[in-house]
Formats: sequence, C-alpha cells, structure tokens
Amino acid sequence: MAKSNYDLLISKLDAFIRKFYINKLIRGLLYSIGIILFAFLLIAVLEYFFYFPGTIRKGLLYGFFGLSGIIFISMVLYPFLQFLRLGKVISHEKAASIIGTHFTDVKDRLLNVLQLKNQTSDYQSKELIEASINQKVETLKPVPFTNAINLSGNKRYLKYALIPLSVLVILLFGAPNIIWDSTDRLIRNNEEFSKPAPFYFDVLTKDLEAIQNEDLLIDVAVSGTALPKNAYINYNNFSYKLNQKSAAEFTYNFSNLQKDLEFYIEADGFTSETYKLTVIPKPSIIGFDVELDYPRYTGKKDERLNNTGDVVVPYGSRIAWNFKAANTEDVTMRFRDTLMTTQRKSDSDFGYEKRFYRDDQYTVYVSNDRIKNGDSIGYTINIIPDLYPNINAEEVKD
Repeated sequence: MAKSNYDLLISKLDAFIRKFYINKLIRGLLYSIGIILFAFLLIAVLEYFFYFPGTIRKGLLYGFFGLSGIIFISMVLYPFLQFLRLGKVISHEKAASIIGTHFTDVKDRLLNVLQLKNQTSDYQSKELIEASINQKVETLKPVPFTNAINLSGNKRYLKYALIPLSVLVILLFGAPNIIWDSTDRLIRNNEEFSKPAPFYFDVLTKDLEAIQNEDLLIDVAVSGTALPKNAYINYNNFSYKLNQKSAAEFTYNFSNLQKDLEFYIEADGFTSETYKLTVIPKPSIIGFDVELDYPRYTGKKDERLNNTGDVVVPYGSRIAWNFKAANTEDVTMRFRDTLMTTQRKSDSDFGYEKRFYRDDQYTVYVSNDRIKNGDSIGYTINIIPDLYPNINAEEVKD
C-alpha cells in the first residue's frame, strides 16, 4: 500500500529527528571527552605537586568518577537512547520549528500541515482538509529537512576534545611521572605518601649490628640538588643532632647500646627510610660463688666465697665454682695447662669443680651463638703445701 503524502512528510520529519540526535550525540561526545580529560589532568597535576592526604585523594577520585558518569550519561548515553527512540524525544511540531529556523519559508506551512492533521477529527468536511494537507505537502516535498542540520559543523567543537587530549599525550611522552605517579597515588588512596625530598640520605654503615653495652658509630651521606645545613637522627621518640663531617656527610655515635632500635634521618621536614639497628646480647657473668672443701687433715671448716676468684687453700683442697650468667650458652675455664668446659645446670647456671695440689691460674670465658669468648676474667689459686712437722732450735748463750 502506497504511503500518503502526509506519511511521507512524517517520515522526513522522523529522519530529521534521528539526525538531530546524531548531531547532539557527536557534540556531546566531544564535550564529554574534553571535560573528562580536563578534569583528569587538573586532578593529576594538583596531586603530583601537592601530595594530598588520603581522604582528599579518595574524594578527588570518586568525585572524578561521579562527574564522568554524569557527563557521559547526560551528553552521550541519553542522546544515543533518544536516537533509538527510547525515552522522550522532540515532537514533530518541535522538529518543524527547528527546521523552520533553517528554511524560514516553510516554517508556517509545515506547522500548518501538522495542525490541520490534528484538527481533521473536528471538522465534518474531512475530505476538504485532507485535500488542503496534500496540497501543502506537495509544496514541501522538495525541501530536504535533514539539511537543516550540518554534521560537519561539529568540527568547531573538536578543539574542546583535542586540546586536553594533546596535553595528555605530551605529558605521557614528555613527563610521564606526572600522570602515572599521581594516578597511582589516587588509586592507592588508603596509603599515605610523602613528598620526595630534594636530597636523599644514605647510611653508609651497612653492618647495623652492635654488641650490647658497646658503641656504634654510623656514617650518613646526603646527596641531591640541595643539601641541608643540619640533619637529625630520630629514635625512641627523640631527635638528636648529627655531627657534620662535611657538607655531604654526617656521623652519629650510639653509646652503650642495650637493645634493638629503629631510627630514621630527618632534615628540613623530609625523612629517610627507617633503619633497624640490631643489638647482639653480650654474654656475661653476673655473679658466682666458690665452695672450698678442705682436706680432713687440716681440721678447717669448709667455706663458701661470693664473687671471689682468687683463693689460698691447703694442699689437696677441692674447689667448686657456681657461675650465674646472662645471654650465655657456654662457660669455659682455661687453667695453666688445659681448657675445661663447665657443666650447664640451667639456662643461667653453670658449674665446675676440681682438686688442687699446686699453684695454678685460671681464666673464665663466656660465649653464646653470636659471640665467642665475649668476656673473660683471670684469677690465681695459691696452694699451702702439706709439709712434714719440724722444730727449729736456736742456741742462746748466757
């Protein structure tokens, strides 16, 4: 069945409406690309230079996603759905008005045709109105309604997308850190990042280990575009000034170290990474006693001496040592001729005994897994010989 002139007119209006939304979609796409890229570049550059706290970075990230979503839906998705005639679209009368702004000589005729068609049910002389409509449509047939929209006119909006896109490409090739570093921090908004310092610290002392109760001197080098005048070391929640050897080198002496600690270097508001200093427990004798078991012939009562290593005992006496040590795995005793290992009685108690028949000297050594013979002290043992009884007689002349 052939279409009527009015139906052909409506088809031409529908084609215009589709092109109207294609034009709106292209323009919206260019605008949305420009706005989204500009917002991204603005946020990335600001974050690159200012290092925002995590809460602000999170707000910027979600705000950017929200803005991008709103712009995409309103400028791209919604016109696309209208092109598919999903949702509310402009009426034929509205389309006729838009066409009329381009073809001014047909505006009134086009609107009149649509109005007459809406009024055919109100008149009895329906055939007369239809004839008038057909006559007016005939005059409108040569008019290309879709030409009222010039898609190539959107070229002037290309600059809104190309300018931020060009800036993005230039940054990606010329200064990629501005984009990648700031984007990485925006995504990892649950972490805190500190602004890079214009200088860097390097602890030159690589072996950060020290024996308990001893000192450790560390060397710190600083390098960069600008060197600080003063530097400080922070540990145990206190800061101490470093000693400056030169413009680029500092030292600090940890004295009488007792336990592990963590420290970092700071200057002009910038800090280094955190370093750990390990203190090796030093084996030591914290006390001992000596049990003296005298021979029966002496008639002397046995004794116990506290923290006294030098002894004078009769010939044949038995001496027993009881050592109490800390951080110690092994206690050894070197006598004049031999090295003897004590008996371990508990985690901190060690013992050894021996009978003596001559003078001797001995040294006590303590060791653990990390330190061998870490501490020592020497003593002497003097023996009172067991001699035969004798009488000394002296003649005195009167």
